[in-house]
Amino acid sequence: MKRATLFFFLFVIGGISLTFSQNVNVTDYQVAVSRATVFRFNGNWNWSQVGDSVSSNNALGTLSYKTFYSSLPLAWFLNVDASGGKNFSQYNNDVNVDASFLKYFSETKNFFGAAELAARHVGSFYLKPFRWVKNSSFTHIESAITVGFGYGRYINATALAKAVRIEGHLLRDNVIKGNLPKETMIAIANIIDRQQEYQEVYQTTYETFWFDDIEKEIQKSGLIDEFGGVGAIGFQRMRQVLFNINERVNDRYYGWLTSAGIKIPTSTKDTLRVGSPETSLNGKYSFPISWDTQINFKIVITSPLDSLYFKKYTVSANLDFIYELSNRINFLAKYTFDYEKQPGLVIKPLHTLDASFGYYVENNIYVTINSRFLKKGSNPQELTTSVGLSYNIL
Repeated sequence: MKRATLFFFLFVIGGISLTFSQNVNVTDYQVAVSRATVFRFNGNWNWSQVGDSVSSNNALGTLSYKTFYSSLPLAWFLNVDASGGKNFSQYNNDVNVDASFLKYFSETKNFFGAAELAARHVGSFYLKPFRWVKNSSFTHIESAITVGFGYGRYINATALAKAVRIEGHLLRDNVIKGNLPKETMIAIANIIDRQQEYQEVYQTTYETFWFDDIEKEIQKSGLIDEFGGVGAIGFQRMRQVLFNINERVNDRYYGWLTSAGIKIPTSTKDTLRVGSPETSLNGKYSFPISWDTQINFKIVITSPLDSLYFKKYTVSANLDFIYELSNRINFLAKYTFDYEKQPGLVIKPLHTLDASFGYYVENNIYVTINSRFLKKGSNPQELTTSVGLSYNIL
């Protein structure tokens, strides 16, 4: 046990020492302000005839409305996706509405409130003279409201980790003359974080505008090479990092957060009784040891808000350890604990330990090793291992 602890300690310290000099830390990242509104409609109609008989007469239309505002003290989202169509005299529809809101009560305080509404309706009808006739697939609206509150700040800094990875490539390829200033790194990360905004506004051409704005921030630093731009190799490295091509940037978080919420089902898709509200308690904590190493912890406890409150409940906890030996070598370990309590039943806790190792060498070799250890109550332990190898001969 002592040897294992020592090995783990040296493993982490080794990861820290391999990190090249940076002007920015994980905890320097501040969430970008991002907003967009998109309203689109698509439709088509198909009609064909064989002889005197109509063989097809159908139509389909889709409508999408999305608007969001995202920042650290305030975030709200509204998504409406609807589709409807006909096939001869049968009509159908599928409508989804999802709205959410999160607000910190103060930019300097850690208390926040949140709410979400989710609703869906799926229906099918037959059109007969002067009336609609519902068929057996008709359903009512299914909806639920979730409200909650919490305390803490839990920041997703993955965009900054990607900016650091891009900077490392540009340094090794001699595209820039030195480490970019902290302000530049955060500005680039904010642009990366706004990927959804670029996608919604520019659709299939968004990469051009996205990459161009990143390049402009690099140019402002004055560290760009003599050609004045990142060039083809720079854009290739950006795509490689941002789309996980030949390498992977693991998620990066920092901070902690606790929250409690109630999910209230308000209607169901059939005529059965609406279920009981469900309460949930959540906790998150992440500690970025270095740009190469991170620890994440998450726990969720749920229980119905009725006579079985905390007589029936579920507990799920995850502990992750991430170590990036290099851009192309990753080690991930994850421990999961799951337990469910129900009156009159003896349910055994489930322990799961997963470990994976990935090694990629340009376009030639990709090796993956995955192992899982599983233990449920007093049942015999289970151990599985898989090894994958991909090699391009030519």
